[in-house]
Amino acid sequence: MRILLPILTAILFACSPKDEREGLFGQLVERESVEIYLSSYNLDSIPSDIGQLKKAKSLYITKDSTGQWEVYPPESTIQEMTDDPPFRYVPEELTELTQLQNLGLVGLDLAKLPTDFDRLQHLDTLNLMMNKLNISNELDKLKKLENLKYLVVFGNKVDSADIAELKRANPKLEIIGGLE
Repeated sequence: MRILLPILTAILFACSPKDEREGLFGQLVERESVEIYLSSYNLDSIPSDIGQLKKAKSLYITKDSTGQWEVYPPESTIQEMTDDPPFRYVPEELTELTQLQNLGLVGLDLAKLPTDFDRLQHLDTLNLMMNKLNISNELDKLKKLENLKYLVVFGNKVDSADIAELKRANPKLEIIGGLE
């Protein structure tokens, strides 16, 4: 019996489903507020493991944490920067985080938002600062975020027509860094 018990225990654990805490962000799955610095994980883009963070209400992702203030280039050079590679993308798994209220995707060289981005209906604040998004191409997704109150678009391609269209779709939306 002494030998049988450890063998049965081992079999039981081997057959049970994988622990949701495994994976790249396993230690963060229970948190409601999460900050991810990609350099801390030796990453240069957001992995699909981001979909593990289903309890997150606030999520901030950026390349690294230097602990220092960054000086951003003048607005005249930002348009040139948005055309230069590298271009990165947010994995579709991010749209599974339907409890998100605050989302920051900052300085990630993002060229496009996920197709089902409008699933994030609880979003109140969205910070897309310093990416390579063409906001005109993302308007349909952004207009469907009916609860969005604050949108930061500084450092992306944005024009006054984009801002006007977003404000028409959502009059209570405050857009920061756009051409008001």
